[in-house]
Amino acid sequence: AQPIYGYSGYALKDTKFQTILLRAKEDVYTHLSGGNLSRILGEGYDFAELQEYQPTDDIRHISWVNSAKLGKTYVKKMHEERELNITVCSLIDGRMVIGDKQELLSYIVALLGYSAYSANDLFGAISIFGSDIKEYEPTKNIEVIEQSIYDIYDFEPLGKSINYAEVPSKLMQTIEAKSLLFIIGDFLDDIDLSILSQKHEVVAVIVRDTWEENPIASPNAQLINPQTNRAINQTLSIRAIREYRSKLLEHDNRLIKQLNSYNIRYAKVYNIDEVIGKFNKSIL
Repeated sequence: AQPIYGYSGYALKDTKFQTILLRAKEDVYTHLSGGNLSRILGEGYDFAELQEYQPTDDIRHISWVNSAKLGKTYVKKMHEERELNITVCSLIDGRMVIGDKQELLSYIVALLGYSAYSANDLFGAISIFGSDIKEYEPTKNIEVIEQSIYDIYDFEPLGKSINYAEVPSKLMQTIEAKSLLFIIGDFLDDIDLSILSQKHEVVAVIVRDTWEENPIASPNAQLINPQTNRAINQTLSIRAIREYRSKLLEHDNRLIKQLNSYNIRYAKVYNIDEVIGKFNKSIL
């Protein structure tokens, strides 16, 4: 299949970046055409707004999960406007240098951007580069969409860290319209998405490298903390790896429990080849 859109100037700067864009375009054309993102919201409508139940409401639209949380009966009011507000928040810190995580994240943003463009939906991006935030207003302009992707791809994350405790409140202040909000990062730090899930339809995309979850023992290897770019006074012994895996498993179990409790859909991906399959299985 041929690419469905022309390249902007940003795509011509780097051959590898061209390849990422081309793959994302082809995957949208082949697998995500026809407004698949709208299926997340149900019934082919736009964002479902929660309103307190009235006797004239259809009981089939009662949101039992939110009603239980809020102590009152609420229904989802569906808007017939087909246009979606799709916002992608990318969490980019020093750990993105591990493996191909940064390229994988760039591809996912491209996939969502081109999918929104093909469906004539608004696409906005918020990229958190360490302590800096760059916002791209919702748009249907393909060059702006590709610029947001290139900025992620081209950023040097080594030595950058994010204050994850502040992320939800910053996003609440930044994103005004109700949105289909994709949050993409490695989720190796605790982040509470509960407040965001009350206003937006939140989807979490967990980007990991297989080495992060299954490092190989190497007592002579020098470890560097990618968030500080400083050496770590510890070796990759079998015992250290066993303790690390145990803590990571505990962290991930806590993360998944939190996402499920707030009815947040999620997918964990390790490489570009599995993104479409994971999205279709867990998100779309």
